[in-house]
Amino acid sequence: MDPFSLSTTPVTSLPGFSRVFPGNRMTLGLALPLDSGDPERPDVDIPRQISLIQRVEAAGFAAVWLRDIPLRDPDFGDVGQAWDPVSYLGYLGASTSSLALGTAAVVAPLRHPLHLAKQAASIDHLTGGRFLFGVATGDRTSEYPAFGVDSGARDEVFREHLDVMQQAWTTQHRGIRWSGGRMWGGDVIPKPVAVRPPLLTVGSCLQSMAWHREHADAHVTYQRPLETQRTYIAGWREEGNTKPFAMSMSLDLHADAHAPAGAIKFGWRVGARRLVMILRELEAMGVDHVILGLKRGTRPVEDVLDDLIRDVLPEFTVEET
Repeated sequence: MDPFSLSTTPVTSLPGFSRVFPGNRMTLGLALPLDSGDPERPDVDIPRQISLIQRVEAAGFAAVWLRDIPLRDPDFGDVGQAWDPVSYLGYLGASTSSLALGTAAVVAPLRHPLHLAKQAASIDHLTGGRFLFGVATGDRTSEYPAFGVDSGARDEVFREHLDVMQQAWTTQHRGIRWSGGRMWGGDVIPKPVAVRPPLLTVGSCLQSMAWHREHADAHVTYQRPLETQRTYIAGWREEGNTKPFAMSMSLDLHADAHAPAGAIKFGWRVGARRLVMILRELEAMGVDHVILGLKRGTRPVEDVLDDLIRDVLPEFTVEET
């Protein structure tokens, strides 16, 4: 783990990646903040959040995930979470010991790729290889002009920034030139713990599925109708691709464990027993990890966690090594 030297360690051996994607079963994660109610007023009580996060770590959840929301857009209707993800990940790394910590996702076109390469590798080291680097193009149109990025070119900028980061992680004192700048005679440190921080593409990123298969270590998407999701996963699995597949799911967990499933935006209002059945069906079609989002729930998050830990998580608990 020498931060000044290039690593040959494979991404798949990192503790965060192997905890979330053990390869033989589905695991569960949670989107932050751990809260329910008003998406425009997410919980910002840090001591409460850390207490809840430490609880889910001890219970056996695989990961917690942060969204990157550069600007609050009142027309979007969802703040996501309030804190800068890079700063917050450093805090979370010091507050946890085994939980994987992921971004879902950093808006790569809006950040300088050299800064982002340094930040990702730093978090990688500071968390002992527990970081999962989810990246995306973003979907809030008000952000692009604010950061001087042409929204119509964000697909190209996204690819270019990922290429710059890849070069920064895997070379030493080698020049990098791209449309936004050039680096000559310098070097980005630290170098990652493995050959790179695990790179997860989140959403379409305005790229083809073939591009995702080639460039990502894993792919993350959102909840779709089950048959539609099955078709989407089949596209990811083409050409013998065995890299992991993850998805997010909004959850309003019913107090009655046997309550049937009803659709909500990007997820379900459902009892715990039926939720297990849905998750098993997703696992059978090739989903390796599900990120549960509780913000659209109608019950106190503490009660929801009680039910998940008692009735759902035992079916999908990570195995400690």
